[in-house]
Amino acid sequence: MAKYMKQGDVIEMAVEYFPSFLRSRREAEILGAWMKGDQYSYSEDNIDPDDPAYGRAFAPDRREVTTEYENLRGLSPNNFAGLLVTTMSQLAILEGISRPGVTGVLPVWQTFRRNRWGGKADAIHRGALGQSTAYGIVLPGADPLTGSKMSKMTGKSATRMAAFYEDDDDEWCRIAIEAEPVSIKRVGDLTVSGVGLKNGWAVKIYDSYVVHLLRCEGDGTEARQWTYITYQEHGMPVPPVARCANRIDLDGRAIGEIEPVLPILRRIDQDLFDRLINQRFGAWQVRYIAGMAKPEKKSEAAAQAIRLRVEDLLVSTNKDTKFGTLPAGDIENQIKATDADLRLLSAIAQMPPHHLLGLSSNLQAEALAAATEGMQRRGASFRGNAGEFHEQMARLVAMGEGDFQLAAAWDLRIRWKDTESGSMSQAADALGKLSLQLGVPVEMLWERIPGWTDDDVQRAKELVESGSFEKLMRELLDQTPDGSEEPKKAPSGDAE
Repeated sequence: MAKYMKQGDVIEMAVEYFPSFLRSRREAEILGAWMKGDQYSYSEDNIDPDDPAYGRAFAPDRREVTTEYENLRGLSPNNFAGLLVTTMSQLAILEGISRPGVTGVLPVWQTFRRNRWGGKADAIHRGALGQSTAYGIVLPGADPLTGSKMSKMTGKSATRMAAFYEDDDDEWCRIAIEAEPVSIKRVGDLTVSGVGLKNGWAVKIYDSYVVHLLRCEGDGTEARQWTYITYQEHGMPVPPVARCANRIDLDGRAIGEIEPVLPILRRIDQDLFDRLINQRFGAWQVRYIAGMAKPEKKSEAAAQAIRLRVEDLLVSTNKDTKFGTLPAGDIENQIKATDADLRLLSAIAQMPPHHLLGLSSNLQAEALAAATEGMQRRGASFRGNAGEFHEQMARLVAMGEGDFQLAAAWDLRIRWKDTESGSMSQAADALGKLSLQLGVPVEMLWERIPGWTDDDVQRAKELVESGSFEKLMRELLDQTPDGSEEPKKAPSGDAE
């Protein structure tokens, strides 16, 4: 690709790739609705009932109960999709970045912190888990308070960005498209734009060296719908975009946590809707009376109907009258059906059953570890993919800040927060055994201490190197610098 593309070539590329962006955006919007528990509302106008992602429970077409049925359908959506995403994202909390042989905090981590990347990373992880992919961008910027130069790091969801690769195995994309819906209104020969209606798009196309700004009217499938506005240099030899994906198959397709279990999620919503129908119409015991003489006048029939509705005791003077009750519908089996689907979801998603069923996790340590083993393995798999994303972002930051050595580093390592259940005493006992029995240097074990960040590790190293740590320990042990015990003074007023 040439360093600077001509405007016509940029528009030609936009026509080629923009429809693919719109398709991926629609898929991301649907999965995002499930992730937020909004599958019912989104499906109303946007998804065909035959689509696998359709999010409204099936209801019989009966005009006389349409309003009541619709009310119950509105109560049936569950947010188990959001629970899956939240639980997995809580297993990937970014804590630092390091490189073998380099002591201290890396400069790129300082840039990460200045960009509040810890909080943004959680949103990116949730997007990757729920909508299959999310993206990070690194552009030249400045600190809003001091004005000093710094790389600006931003995250984008799959509803706003898509990246396209020359080969499925490429590290860097060929181009990336970012688009925002805008309203476009022509006034004579002028075009007025503003955020609002979805009849147009404000588009950015990222390629090597340049960000192109364009405006699109309609779906962008024709060159006449595009208007080239301007461009901005970003200073990178590659598009400054990194992709965070939950997992990618060999065909280059990203797969999230929600899409594979959509049929089960739909069944769970249907289970709840059917139970609500049973509760509303069939869970009450019905009293009946048969063989009564039919009232001759309408006024008498109306009075009899009122009496049958409100009186506790049904009586009749006719000896042939029969009384009885119809049993209430049994909803226990419907509850069991929901539990069965939740257990199936638990098995497929490798989620502990007590998380989905709302059961107590009052288990012994071994049983709890066994119950969460699958979830921990799945979390480790996601951390591996997310770690490569953050390493790409670190290299982009280093490139933007002129640190070419770090930009070419393939041995960066992401530090994740320890989220496994365990007490501090257990961790201290395990780390102590590693040091004493295997001879592992204690400095290597500091970063394994639960809750310790890179700053804590660096501060501990500085204390040891300066001798302040030993001095502090001597003071705590009430010793003199040469190691001899200092005579303790008797409290005032006490006999010596």
